[in-house]
Amino acid sequence: MPWLDITAAALILLTLIMGVVTRRGKALMVIILGLTAGAALVAALSFEGARPQVVALVILAVLTAGVIFWLRSARYPRLAKAASVILTLSLVGSAGSAWVLPPISFPAGSGPYAVGVDTKVWTDENRDTRGDNLPGERRSLPATIWYPAHRSGERAAYVPGHERAAQLTDALARHYGVPPLMLDGISRSRSNATWQSEPAEGSFPVVLASPGLNSTRWFFTAWAEELASNGVIVIALDHPYDSPVTELTDGTWALSELETTGDDLRDQAMADQWTGIRAADMSAVIDHLDSDPVEPPALQSADRSHIITAGHSLGGAAALETARLDDRVDAAVDIDGMPRTPENAAPVTKPALAIVAGDADPNPEYNAALDALLDDGNEVRVTLDGVTHFGMIDVGLMIGPVPGITGTRGTSGPTSVAQATLHLIDAVTTGRSLNTPALAQLGTVSAPDSK
Repeated sequence: MPWLDITAAALILLTLIMGVVTRRGKALMVIILGLTAGAALVAALSFEGARPQVVALVILAVLTAGVIFWLRSARYPRLAKAASVILTLSLVGSAGSAWVLPPISFPAGSGPYAVGVDTKVWTDENRDTRGDNLPGERRSLPATIWYPAHRSGERAAYVPGHERAAQLTDALARHYGVPPLMLDGISRSRSNATWQSEPAEGSFPVVLASPGLNSTRWFFTAWAEELASNGVIVIALDHPYDSPVTELTDGTWALSELETTGDDLRDQAMADQWTGIRAADMSAVIDHLDSDPVEPPALQSADRSHIITAGHSLGGAAALETARLDDRVDAAVDIDGMPRTPENAAPVTKPALAIVAGDADPNPEYNAALDALLDDGNEVRVTLDGVTHFGMIDVGLMIGPVPGITGTRGTSGPTSVAQATLHLIDAVTTGRSLNTPALAQLGTVSAPDSK
């Protein structure tokens, strides 16, 4: 949380108040408070960099000093008092902004491994660039790979590569209708992983992940780092012309072309189609895992006999659909995603874990869809109290713990989702039953034996 920003704002405000109170008296207390506020600003700049909220506080600190000198000069006192009121409101607003948009800080992994990160753009020669069957084209499959590493090194940028970070920031800003400055943390932040670190020795299960609609694979970072630190390789995909922006094999960038119509039936049908394309993308990556045993190096230690699909929101639907259709998948994790499997389709008979947002209104349609798709003998649901839909991914680290937006426990959401995922992975790789008592420590569990 942005305690340095809030502390600096509070000290600047105290300095201003003391300057107003002692405008004709001794200035020692004002000077002491001012120097303390300055030290807090220096610390914020050192730890957080020149992010907009800190720069705004620096400007307000300079203005505060000017208003205090103005008050002590006794010239135009009413205007000076009015300026102090405006500054007070601005400082309160800046502190609030720092709370709502904190610096992005990734929790350290709980496992014994360091974490490496790499990227790869595969291709699917059997489909065209938009996932159909037009001849003469091929589909790009851009991925980020987090993996257990031999040792830690310099922390990698949250989104490695200046152009990639700039493209993603601009695309997300356009989609959500906000100034790019509000997403400044994407380009400024650093993860806990090391770029292209030497992979650890061993054999590690693989989790193949798909992001939510109009989301990005990079928003899996906190979740993926927790998994990788515990001996799991995570491959997160972006889906061209679906994700906000994706890099293609030819070096160009593809923007999202998905648009809703406002007609619920048509939009639901399109979502079903998008889910099918995503599931085909995930299976195409599994094809590459089967045929590319040494590329990239991050996958040299991949245990291809244990592949689990996962996804958030629409990506969760794609994970379930891939598990239903692809025999190479052992299990699926649906992170708060409405199933999109065709009506009357065969159920998912493999182990499945549904991780549900607890800070949300009850959704009987969602529960009914899961009941219809998943085999009761293999499915477990865990509801994370105090976490919203967006609090389950890195958005919970980008926005303060606000109920209904990220949730009161939003900052711990990605870690809780990862810990739940690890329980399923452990069950799949060991052949044991899913540890529902351990899951119950994360949230409310609904399992076959508790129905």
